Amino acid sequence: MHQEDMASISIVGDTKSSCRGSINKATTVCDEHAKLTSSVERDNIRPADSLYGWIPTLAATVNYMFIFGASNSYGVFSTYYLNVKFPGTSATTLSWIGTLVTSLMLGCSILTGAMADKCGYRVTAYTGTVICTLAYILASFADEVWELILTQGVLLGIGASFLYAPSTSIPAQWFVKNRGLATGIAVAGSSVGGLWFTAATQTMIDSLGAEWALRVLGILMFAVTSVTNSLYYRRVPAKPRKSLFEMRAAKRLIFWLVSIETCTMYTGYWALTFYVGTNAKHLGGTLRDGSNLLLVLNAGSAIGRVMAGVIADRFGTVNTLLVSILLTVVIEMPLWMTAKSITPLYVLCALYGLISPSFISLNPVIVAGHFSTDVMASVMGMTNLFGGLGVLAGNLAQGAIFEKYDRRETFTNTIIFSGVFILLAGIVTLFMRVHVQRQRSDRRIFQRI
Repeated sequence: MHQEDMASISIVGDTKSSCRGSINKATTVCDEHAKLTSSVERDNIRPADSLYGWIPTLAATVNYMFIFGASNSYGVFSTYYLNVKFPGTSATTLSWIGTLVTSLMLGCSILTGAMADKCGYRVTAYTGTVICTLAYILASFADEVWELILTQGVLLGIGASFLYAPSTSIPAQWFVKNRGLATGIAVAGSSVGGLWFTAATQTMIDSLGAEWALRVLGILMFAVTSVTNSLYYRRVPAKPRKSLFEMRAAKRLIFWLVSIETCTMYTGYWALTFYVGTNAKHLGGTLRDGSNLLLVLNAGSAIGRVMAGVIADRFGTVNTLLVSILLTVVIEMPLWMTAKSITPLYVLCALYGLISPSFISLNPVIVAGHFSTDVMASVMGMTNLFGGLGVLAGNLAQGAIFEKYDRRETFTNTIIFSGVFILLAGIVTLFMRVHVQRQRSDRRIFQRI
């Protein structure tokens, strides 16, 4: 893609409408690019499950490290902002920065996913690289909280969405037999990124200061993802189409089941990540214990996302998703509510990390199994819009519940809120399994779905 094309889709806003305005201006250019790309690539379609498919998959793994590293490492920045740079600012206000990164990354995927299918995976990813780099650099010069909300929150979230949309779709396009494994390996990058990104950020803040930490992260983002983005080749070229969105997906029940499952799961999913450190401190632990618990959670998550893909390839994607969500409820609520020391929290984080994030690995596999691969990014973007709404609603609700009902002393009501929404996701997944089974001639209860 030429630089002129990239410039035509640059993002300058600080809200989702900013995304939409720039994307609409780029539609004509994208149409021409899609036609040109299709004519060139159509004669070079590679077979599914080929060795070459691991190249873009591993590139997606690296990009996932940087995409989710931004949100996972924000806790380090939050501690610095709360205690050093903005000591008079409430934790709730500062939490908006981290919340906006994740919610906008998922929510804007409805636009960036459509762009990835229409304009190409690489040009979309490169746009994200430029925006994320700009967000980090601008944030390093921020002197007010509202400036950080706009740069490290809004702008970084929008930029991450441009990287996230092609990254979440490309592994499933290259694989059929090993689709679950490939997607699991790709999304495991987010947990691996959470491990080293957090440690590196803390080290840079201690040695260089927060401002230069942000600048170094921006430089790293630009240098690394500029290389990995170049490996984002589609296996099947996109078909030129008139509309930006794949609205036909909304006419199918499977789309709504995946979307509702995504929304409810994300609503309850982040409670442990946000509050386990505080819980550890209430039980007599230190800030280091809280950091170590998150390291255990991320390490378990990296393994669990790959395991979920392997198991799904053997026993069925929906089956694996259903069992993992129900197990998450069984593990989270009893272990967390009865924890009287830090040791049970370590056990909880290890098991929660292994089991709970399977939906992040398996939702793209489910979508790829029911929709054409040439609209994969568009459909995933539409479902992720609901995920973004879930993140936003869940984080705000959990904060209010912890403040008003748990009074910052217990975690019972916060745990119940999380468990109920994860259970709702399990019920929706059960309906999804019934729906998929009814589409088949084989009506056996126990079968690979």
